[in-house]
Amino acid sequence: MKFTSISQSNIDELCIAFESCLTKHGITFKYVDMTEDNGIISFIFCDDPENARSVDLESERFIGLDTDYIAKEILEPILPKLKEFAQYKIID
Repeated sequence: MKFTSISQSNIDELCIAFESCLTKHGITFKYVDMTEDNGIISFIFCDDPENARSVDLESERFIGLDTDYIAKEILEPILPKLKEFAQYKIID
């Protein structure tokens, strides 16, 4: 799907593409979400809400691009860090 505007339905589709990209690489998180505020899209992910992380993107850069392409371009360079974070467990 093409990211055609900064709308909730496009943000939801982009979040699905991000989750799919992570799953293809064997990475899952208990919680993922995507929000938009003043043109900045935040992809939020965590297994523990106290340790949530996010990847922030300027939404206007992606208008007209395919959501799967956006996910790949943003996430693939940081896959090692994401894998590390997904395996991170808090030890009491």
